[in-house]
Amino acid sequence: MTNNQDEAAPAGIDTSLPHSARIYDYWLGGSSNFAVDRSLGQTFEEAIPSIRTMARENRRFLGRAVRYMAGEAGLRQFLDVGTGVPADGDTPSVTGIVAPDSRVVCVDNDPIVQAHARTLTANSSDGRTVYLQGDLREPERLLEDPVLTRHLDLDQPVGLLLVAVLMLVGDEHEPVDNVRTLLDALPPGSHVAVTHPSQDFDEQAMAEIVATAGRGRMTLVPRRRDEVKAFFGDWELVRPGLVPVMGWRPEEAAPQDPNAAYYWGGVARKPA
Repeated sequence: MTNNQDEAAPAGIDTSLPHSARIYDYWLGGSSNFAVDRSLGQTFEEAIPSIRTMARENRRFLGRAVRYMAGEAGLRQFLDVGTGVPADGDTPSVTGIVAPDSRVVCVDNDPIVQAHARTLTANSSDGRTVYLQGDLREPERLLEDPVLTRHLDLDQPVGLLLVAVLMLVGDEHEPVDNVRTLLDALPPGSHVAVTHPSQDFDEQAMAEIVATAGRGRMTLVPRRRDEVKAFFGDWELVRPGLVPVMGWRPEEAAPQDPNAAYYWGGVARKPA
């Protein structure tokens, strides 16, 4: 996005502070980002030069997880929290290919996501995907939103996506409890997919990233593997469990270094 476009940001979008969804969009090569997002994104890259690759690996994991849920697990309802800017490889585009009869609710707290969503839905008449502005830190409010309750049947299994979003919720907001509220609202047979950055892979690099985020007034909380595992509660992890994100059911040959992306990733199923 050029500087001229930056100046013409849609109403309600704060371009004075960076936002994670727009930084992620920048790393993925998108255009829905602003100078402040690109500046902080480039600073992140100085600490971890491979961070663009990590963003792409998170997106690839999302695709594999959704294909697993829609294929092997047979799900036709998806709730993507922290969905980010609409782009190729996201939940709506993947389900549109592998399970076009699916219903998808995409949630994000950035107004720019809603601005792009309105454009997409205006150009689509299938009605299978809806977007709502919501926050993982307010799970009860999210679950009661009429957009969600009209679009999803919470008496039937749901695929919940929490990909690269829990890192943005500080411990003071009780993220484990927030996730548990979402999990408890879903019936048996539902699945949840989680990815989360961790200092387990490179302590120093992650410390630099956290400090950089803080200078940009953005929350970024890496967590150890056991802390990430706690988000799944008593749900049953599907094979291969909670592993480096590049090693979760790779569709091509196993990566030479599955630890190259500093994220844990996994999918779990709610038992009967």
